[in-house]
Amino acid sequence: MEHIKIFWSRMNVPKLLKACEAALLWDETVFLYKEDGQHDSAVKIMIEHATAFKHDLFLDCVQKARNQEVHYKSISFYNEQHPLLLVRLLQVLTPSLDHARVVHMARKTDSLGLIVPYLKSVQKENLTGVNEAVNELYIDEEDFDSLKNSLDEYDNFDQIALAQKLEKHELLEFRRIAAYVYKKNNRWGQSMNLSKQDKMYSDAIDTANSSGDSQLVEELMRFFVGVQDKECFCAMLYTCNSLVQPDVAIELAWRNNYMDYAMPYLIQYIKNMHDKVNEIDARTAPKKEEDLANDAVSAAASMMYGNETMMITNGGFAGVDPSYNQNGGQQQMNQMQMPPQQQQQHQQQQMGVGVMPNGQMNGQMNMNMNGGMGGGGGGF
Repeated sequence: MEHIKIFWSRMNVPKLLKACEAALLWDETVFLYKEDGQHDSAVKIMIEHATAFKHDLFLDCVQKARNQEVHYKSISFYNEQHPLLLVRLLQVLTPSLDHARVVHMARKTDSLGLIVPYLKSVQKENLTGVNEAVNELYIDEEDFDSLKNSLDEYDNFDQIALAQKLEKHELLEFRRIAAYVYKKNNRWGQSMNLSKQDKMYSDAIDTANSSGDSQLVEELMRFFVGVQDKECFCAMLYTCNSLVQPDVAIELAWRNNYMDYAMPYLIQYIKNMHDKVNEIDARTAPKKEEDLANDAVSAAASMMYGNETMMITNGGFAGVDPSYNQNGGQQQMNQMQMPPQQQQQHQQQQMGVGVMPNGQMNGQMNMNMNGGMGGGGGGF
């Protein structure tokens, strides 16, 4: 062996391998296959010949094997010969394994319990076969807390089949999980009936509230009246407040002398109705006189000027005194409201021209004309 380790690179490896196999030197054969890069053959030799098996060497070779079937043969070999080391092998081969196939192989040999750490590590991929195997292990171990956590995090499996299996379980917590699974799958009636059978009334009330069905709520209320459970009747009115029909609740309370237990619900219902009526009154109340007057002014302005912004509100033009917008603009608005004859007189007054009652021009106009003519005569 020492000679081969030192001089193997200078030797004819195929001839040396034949010689070692003929001489049943399996350790040397494994070494030569490994150094020559034939990891598949090295794994096969260790599987077929127990004297050549070394755990660390096997793990080193098997993860470099190119043939995927070698991996599954290795799993079967470890399951039969080295079951306590099987988890370590699976952890090494995890990236290249078909996890559903591994679960199937473990079921055939009834060895799911040996690979629990591996199953938990690959459950994050949310595969159906892995989830079902893990759930079965939790049921066998009666670990209901872990089972419920698994159901919440990984839902890729036949949930109805699991619920049907759990609803007949001898432990109460597993029957509660069955009701929980029915609830998750919107089978409200089955979940509520299972909770009522186990007298888990709190779960039944939560299921009825989650269903959003008034008929289920009424059915559960009548059930509580039938079993004469006043406290659960009161809790039902509180939890399912928005789904309870007031006439049904008051009628049941009155007929069965539960008015004291229904009074909190009745007070809250009246309070809610009072708030709604006040809100509707506030929205539909007639407007005040001031608001009506403001609306009338706004409507009149909109009809007169339209939606366009008036020029006088946009600032003055170039070369015009900005104060015109304050004084002249107001005068212009007043002028627009005058009759046509008064508007003409107002314009003539601004130009310095007046019209006398007899139709003659005023004195200022005569003076301007005389002055102009005098100047003209001087020119001649």
